[in-house]
Amino acid sequence: MFANARIQLSRRRFLAGSAILGGAVLTPRFVLVAETPRLPIARIEPVTETLWGERIIDNYRWLENQSDPDWFPFMRGQDAHARSVLDAYPNQRSLLKRIGELSGDVTQVIYPKPAGTVQFIQKREAGAANYRIVAHYPDGHERVLADPTRFAEDGGAASISWWVPSPSGRYVVFGVSLAGTENAIGHIVEVATGRLLADRLTDVQYANPSWLPDEEGFFYNRFAGRPIGSPDFYNDRSLWLHRVDTAQSADSKIMAAGMDAGVPMSAISSPEMQVGIGSDHVVLLMRDGYVRAFAIYLARRDEVLAGKAKWRRICRADEGVADFALSGDTLYVISTSPAANGALLAIDAVAGTLANARTLVPASNVVYDELNAGRDGTFVTINDGGEQSLSFQPADGVLKPVALPYSGWVQSVAVNQQDGGALIRITSWLQPGTIFAIDGQTSVATRTMLQQRPAIDLSRYEYRRIFATARDGARVPISIICRKGPIVTAPCLVHAYGAYQWPSQPVFDARSIAFLESGGTMVTAHVRGGGEYGRAWHEAGKKATKPNTWRDLIDCCETLIAEGYTSKRKLAIFGGSAGGITVGRAMTERPDLFAAVISKVGMSNPLRAEFEPNGQPNVPEFGSIKDEAGFRGLKAMDSYHAVQDGTRYPPILLTTSINDARTAPHNAAKMVARLQAADPRGVALLRVDFDGGHDMNDLSKAKSDAEYADDFAFVLTMTKTS
Repeated sequence: MFANARIQLSRRRFLAGSAILGGAVLTPRFVLVAETPRLPIARIEPVTETLWGERIIDNYRWLENQSDPDWFPFMRGQDAHARSVLDAYPNQRSLLKRIGELSGDVTQVIYPKPAGTVQFIQKREAGAANYRIVAHYPDGHERVLADPTRFAEDGGAASISWWVPSPSGRYVVFGVSLAGTENAIGHIVEVATGRLLADRLTDVQYANPSWLPDEEGFFYNRFAGRPIGSPDFYNDRSLWLHRVDTAQSADSKIMAAGMDAGVPMSAISSPEMQVGIGSDHVVLLMRDGYVRAFAIYLARRDEVLAGKAKWRRICRADEGVADFALSGDTLYVISTSPAANGALLAIDAVAGTLANARTLVPASNVVYDELNAGRDGTFVTINDGGEQSLSFQPADGVLKPVALPYSGWVQSVAVNQQDGGALIRITSWLQPGTIFAIDGQTSVATRTMLQQRPAIDLSRYEYRRIFATARDGARVPISIICRKGPIVTAPCLVHAYGAYQWPSQPVFDARSIAFLESGGTMVTAHVRGGGEYGRAWHEAGKKATKPNTWRDLIDCCETLIAEGYTSKRKLAIFGGSAGGITVGRAMTERPDLFAAVISKVGMSNPLRAEFEPNGQPNVPEFGSIKDEAGFRGLKAMDSYHAVQDGTRYPPILLTTSINDARTAPHNAAKMVARLQAADPRGVALLRVDFDGGHDMNDLSKAKSDAEYADDFAFVLTMTKTS
């Protein structure tokens, strides 16, 4: 369930929770552990400013400056303190051992992609530390194409961050991220020989490469090359064409701000290209920040390659197109203009417009979520409150469901351009990830043997779905994973996110079984701001409506208590990244409700968000202090400024990473400093990863195992089950 959060990472004088001294279990909150390193106290250095008539005092603004001489000592001291506290929990080591068994007893395969006669996979052997890119051939033999440890520097961390095979499977282009950052370096490997070509691509964090049909090159997105930590790090991205076996310096710039008056771009615009399957056209996608709203342009591929592109605008970003796919001469789009859940439309790629598009599937009570181009049609992922199914829409004909063994999360859909078949990976709360092959002619899915099923006994557990009635009447889904049988009051770890129209998907998480085996219950609250019910659900938890997100979490937790699943003394909440807003404000608004809180690389200080490296792209989602409504919304979201002196807050474990460019480390640093000053008898721990980024731990087994063990030990201790 932690895997939902799309985040990760690695660590006061008084220790809350059960501590062991001389074999005795001592009273929470008042135990001083002699072995615990001295807790560094952040200096108070007020910065005062007046924003829209309101005086804002920021005592720890200096923690935004990593060059401050006190910054690293503070972070290292906080981590050392947290590490000693977490290691003292009596169940931490046993949890770590069990989690290692659960995560390492089976080979893991993710992101299957067919090309030609080869099935390409990202694979981590049982017990191995990292995923590698592997070519799986029809006769069953395999070839390792890319091992990230080969690229690691001085024994540091390395991981595969993105990869795409060429249409026939001749090449694979992939990105390797070092030291847990997202600063990927692009490489190309020749599949038949395993030879690594000399090509090197820099500034390709989110390259999203799209191969030309002749496999002589690909389009890709490039960052501007600014240092990590720069306030405009994510700004001014551009689109390029790279030819295989050439230097990056010879690449052709296809699109950037100011290049084409007919294609307007802002500083936060990110251009990407999709080369259509069996099409003479290409699609230029323009997205501002992380919103699910695109401006789309079409041009002939040959004219783009000749530097004479005549871009024809299909839609502006404000016209409600949520996704698209190009197959042959048809551009398929999901349009939310007819209704917030979206309708499936078809546009003639040669001369059509959004205005004269054909309606293939009208809007309904389910959400048309994602499109993946196939031959002579498109695969359609359909979302119903967070649970997905898959269908195929042919160019001519009706939408055909793809028969799957269960609904859950369709994690990936990858189409073989040569035969129209596809490989998909699906999972659900109690269904480990399974890879299916879909026949391109019949749309029938058959299970492959690419992924082993873990030898974990799941028969004792069940999935339940209930609904909370929010204070304004909205029905909020709650997903519960618990032991079979009558409802019992148990330690509950409730995950919530609620941003960017990203739904919290049903995903099997083997490591979470350790929490269930310890008597706990895993829960996801599908709060507003996410995408469980499409655009309307997102807009009900965005900017000025953002309070719905954390209040939905509070109302879901109250429902769990009322239904008998947990109690205030056994209730913990967890959120990461933008989910840090959700759990941080739930905690500061209802500190009496929770026994423990975990905020992983979470946003705690949104008032300062637009001054972070990732700040400007987030303005469309959260707002800006440059206008009054934006300031009021951001102030309401800010848990750092919501902390009140003298209030008893629940124990909280915050995590951050030094190399995190998406949620700057000062969010957690300032929050822990503020809580430690406001509630000296409370527990506020800060765990710091000094060799990691925002969400790379899912590709590092050892880091993920250790982090889960810390989190579960923290929750189980604070809910008094240790």
